[in-house]
Amino acid sequence: MADYDIIIRKGTIVDGTRTPRYVSDIAIKDGRIARIGGLNGGTADRVIDAEGLIVAPGFVDLHTHYDAQIFWDPYCTLSGWHGVTSVALGNCGFGFAPSRVEDQDRAMLSMTRNEAIPYDAMKEGMPWNWVTFPDFMESLGNTPKGVNCLTYVPLTPLYAWVMGWDEAKNRRPTEDELQEMVRLIHEAMDHGACGWSAQVLGVNSVQRDYDGTPMITDMLSEHEVLTFAKVLADRDEGFIELAYQETGEEGRPLGEGARLFFERVAEVSNRPVLYQTVSPNSVHPEQHRERIRWLESCAERGLRVYGQGNTRRGGFELTFEDWNLFDDTPMWREVTLGDKATRKAKMSDPEMRRRLKEEWDSGRRPTQVTPGSVGSLQVMTRKVKIDIGAETDFVRMPARVNVSGADYFLVNTRDGYKLLSVVCPHQGGCVDDEGDKFVCDTHGYEYEHDGGRCITNGELRLKSFVVNVVDGRMIALAPDETETSSPQAGLTVQQIADEQGKHVIDALLDMCVEDDLATEFYADTQGRDVAQYTAEVLDSNHVVAGVSDGGAHVKFLTAGIYPTDMLAWLVRDEQVITLEDAHFKLSYLPAHFGGFQDRGALREGAPADMVVYDLEKLEVLPSEVAEDLPGGEWRRIQKAKGYRWTLVNGEITFEDGEPTGAMPGRLLRNGRG
Repeated sequence: MADYDIIIRKGTIVDGTRTPRYVSDIAIKDGRIARIGGLNGGTADRVIDAEGLIVAPGFVDLHTHYDAQIFWDPYCTLSGWHGVTSVALGNCGFGFAPSRVEDQDRAMLSMTRNEAIPYDAMKEGMPWNWVTFPDFMESLGNTPKGVNCLTYVPLTPLYAWVMGWDEAKNRRPTEDELQEMVRLIHEAMDHGACGWSAQVLGVNSVQRDYDGTPMITDMLSEHEVLTFAKVLADRDEGFIELAYQETGEEGRPLGEGARLFFERVAEVSNRPVLYQTVSPNSVHPEQHRERIRWLESCAERGLRVYGQGNTRRGGFELTFEDWNLFDDTPMWREVTLGDKATRKAKMSDPEMRRRLKEEWDSGRRPTQVTPGSVGSLQVMTRKVKIDIGAETDFVRMPARVNVSGADYFLVNTRDGYKLLSVVCPHQGGCVDDEGDKFVCDTHGYEYEHDGGRCITNGELRLKSFVVNVVDGRMIALAPDETETSSPQAGLTVQQIADEQGKHVIDALLDMCVEDDLATEFYADTQGRDVAQYTAEVLDSNHVVAGVSDGGAHVKFLTAGIYPTDMLAWLVRDEQVITLEDAHFKLSYLPAHFGGFQDRGALREGAPADMVVYDLEKLEVLPSEVAEDLPGGEWRRIQKAKGYRWTLVNGEITFEDGEPTGAMPGRLLRNGRG
C-alpha cells in the first residue's frame, strides 16, 4: 500500500504566505497536505512531475454570483478554468433563500437585470428544493461540486420573505419586522452562513431590478444596516460584504458620508467589512490612491475595512439586445428595458431619440460602468444582411459557403436554416463534414449537423447565425469579415458620428436598429490596463485581487480571467509584482478577509487545494460564445492555457485545462469543512 495518495515532485513551491519560493516535494493524503519535503523514498498512488512548474494554493474568489450556476456547473466556470478552488456566494445582497414557492419566479426575475443571469437558464437549471435558508444550505451541501464554496446571507430575500417584494420597496420595515430579519440572519449563520451582504446604492443605483426600479436593498436605511452589523458583534463571528452609495466613480473622491458609514459598520460589528470596489484608474489615479489611504487609515484605527480590488484588464463585449449597465440615467434605463423587439421599437421611436439626445446634451450621461459613455463604445463586428443565393441552389446540405470572408456550413435544422462556423471553438482548428457529423481536424472533436452541438464536450457549440428565406433568396444575418466592407470595425461611435455628421445618439441607434441589435461593441473600462496603476492597488495589504462577478453578466463580461491575467501580465510580462505577492493576493489574503478557514496557503495539515502551472505558457484564451447554459441560453467565456493540474481537497479536478469529472468540493459552513 502506498504511503500517500499523490506526491507532487520537484515543483517550485509558492505557498501563498509570501515566503520566498523554493523547490521541494508535496505529499497529499486523505484530502490534506500530509508533508512538504523529506519525501525521498516515499510512495504514492500517483506521482506528478512538477519540475519547472509552479505549485501554489488554489485561488479564492470572493466576489461571485454562482448561486444559481453552481447547481448546473459544478466547476463554477469561468473561475474553475482559471485555477479557482474556492468561491464565495451570496454577494451584493442577492440570492434565492429564503423564498416561498410562489415567490420563486420573482426571485429569479430579480437577477435578470442587476446581474444579467438569463431567466430560462435559472428556470431550467435550479432545483428549487428549498424554502428556508437552512433548506438552501442543505441543498447546496448535497449538490456535487468541483469547487469549495461558502455563502453570505443576502439581505434582499430576507426583506422579500418578511415584508413581501412590493411592500419592501415601498416602505421601511417596522421594528418587529427588522427583528424578524435579525432572527433569520442568526438562523442562517447557525446553519453555516458566513455573515451577510448588501448593495445599498440609493435611487440612482446602476444595478436594478428586472423592471428598472432599484433593488430592495438599495433603499436600506443606516439604522437597518447597523442593526444587522450588531448581529455579528453579538456572535463575534462573520463577515460583511457591502456596496454603499457615493462610492466615487469617475475619479470623484469617495464621499465623506460613505467613508464614515463604512467605518461605523466596522465599529458596530467589530468584524471585517469588504468594501466594493477599489479599481485602478490610470486616467484619475488619485481615485484609487485616495481609497487605499483611507483603508490604511482604518487599519491604523483598528477598523477592519478591506478593499475588493478590480484588477483585471479588459472591458465588456456587448450587444444592445442584452446590455443593461447604462442604468445610471433615466432615459438609457428606459430604452434598454424589455425584450429585443421592444428595445428595437424604442430605439426607432423619434420621441425616444429626442429625449435621449436632450438628456445627453444636458450633460447627464451613463458613465458609472463605462466612463467614456456612449461615444467611447468601439465597434467590434457588425452583422449585415447577406444574400448567399437562391434557396433552390442548395439541394444538398450541409453545404460549405463563404460569406463575407468567412467559411460556414449552411444547414437546415429543426429551427430553420443556419450558418455554422467551420472554426472549432475548442482552441481553434477547422471542422469538416464527415457525412453524419462535423469533425475537427486538429482535436478530433465531433459536432452534430443539427445546430452544431459538440458531441465530445457538451459545453461547446459551433458559432451559428440565422438564415432567413426572403422571396426565395437565402439571407444570412452574419458578421462581415471583409476589411473593405467593414470600414467601421475598430472605430468608436463618436468617430462614426463625426464622419457621418450625426448626433452620437443617432449614430449608435442607427447601427443597432439596422443590425437588428446584433452589432457587437467593446466598452472600455478606461484606466485598468496600465500595469503601474494596477500594481499600486495590489501593493496594499488592505486590498485583494479580483473581481470576477462569476456567474453574472454572462453575455458581456468575462472577468473570471483575473487570476490568469494577473500572473501572466503583472508577474511574468510586466514584472511589477512578485510571484510571492501575487499568490498572497490571490489565495491567502482573500481567504483571510472572506472567512475561509485553513485555506489559501500550502502548509502541512491544510486542505490540498492547489494549482500546478507553467508560468511561461500561462495564457488567457480569446473570448468566445458558448451555448452551454440550461434553457438553450448562451454566454461569453474565456478559457486558459498553462494550468497543468488543479486540485481540490486532494483530488485532481482539471488536467491540462479539461475537467476530470471529480467532485471533491465542499460547502464550507462558517468557512470550515
